[in-house]
This record gives sequence, structure tokens and C-alpha cells, in this order.
Amino acid sequence: MKKIVSNLKFNDKNQLVCKGKNGKFCPVFKKQGSLDGACATYSVVMNLLILSVISDTDTRIYAEHKTRDIKNLFKVFCNDHGMHRDGQTFYKIKKMLLDSFGKIIDVKHTCTNCSALETLDSIVAIIKNDDKPVIVSVHNNYLCHAMLAVGYEKEDDKITRLFLLDPDGDYIHGRKRWNAEIEVNKERKNQFSYISSTDGIKSKSYVELDDILILSKL
Repeated sequence: MKKIVSNLKFNDKNQLVCKGKNGKFCPVFKKQGSLDGACATYSVVMNLLILSVISDTDTRIYAEHKTRDIKNLFKVFCNDHGMHRDGQTFYKIKKMLLDSFGKIIDVKHTCTNCSALETLDSIVAIIKNDDKPVIVSVHNNYLCHAMLAVGYEKEDDKITRLFLLDPDGDYIHGRKRWNAEIEVNKERKNQFSYISSTDGIKSKSYVELDDILILSKL
């Protein structure tokens, strides 16, 4: 059984879209390099699109932002803290969001001291019960990366994989509503027990799930 957040759809051109702030369907996927900032910024922007609190036109480089909140959001994320060369912790991302866009959304930063299994269960519960995506952090000895979890697969009452939008990968329209997967590897016994794979990136990585960010429209 697969569950994908319901605001992710294909339009008649097989493009991945969601209903944006203005009620019109707009493209969702943002590949790293199309905006400023690093992986967490792209995951945040895709999340805000799916929550219908911004529109695709708001994300364009020379957009004229019509509200103070959206102007502040992109000023903080793309101007004041652009590039994010050394990355940003989820603590900092939460503060940036609340400072710039706190009148529009709420942000929860959770699972900081959870086991990977507890984090997985939390992600699945939010997608299942609240029908909204979750910004997730993964790591291993070589990387620390943020992606947007948009769905999951379940077999025999056990979660077998997460489906994600990974800004670092490619997205081929019309195939599926995600471009990355994290597979629960039941046999691997060491620290990194999840297999992460992304379209356009040939290698797979063993990773561990870290903390998560949950964005909610007020």
C-alpha cells in the first residue's frame, strides 16, 4: 500500500504540480541551483508550495512579492542567508521560518533525541493523519542532507520505504510523484540502517534518519 500527500498531482502535461496559494496548480519540484541556498532551503520551499501558502511565481528570482510576509521569507532564506555554504541546522531553519513567515505558518522541530525507528514512525504518522509532507534530515559518515518526505509504502503492517522529493537529484515528469526513496533495510545491523537512492544519482547510500521539521498552515 502506498500513501502520497494528496496535494501532489500530475496535470494534463504529466507535470508534477500542487495547488498553490492562489488556488491554481503550479510546479512543485525545485532542483538545487534553481534558487539560492542549499538542500534545506529547497525542501522548505517545496513544502510551502504543497501547503498552498506560496505560489510558484513567488519563487522566481526577480519576483515582486506582493505581501510583506512572503517578501520577508525570501529575504531571509535567499538574500540574508543565501548559499548556506556550511548548511543550516534545523534549529536555525525553524527560527528563520518563524521570524520571517511566522504569521502564516507554524513550525515544529522534533525527533532530536529519537531513535531512527521512532523518527520513521513520526514521519509516517504525519503523512497519514495530517496529509502533509515532512522535511527530514539524514546523515552518514560522509553527508548530512535534507529532503522532503511526501509518502510511504507499507507491506504487512510494516513500513518498507519512504518516498521523497530530493532537490539534489533529477525529476522525470509523469513517472511518479517522488524522485527519491529511503528503504528500510531489515538485515543491516550497524548504525546506518536505511538505503537512500535518488533519480539521477547512480550510487545508493546507507543513511540514518535524524530530526524532522513539520510545517503547518495557520
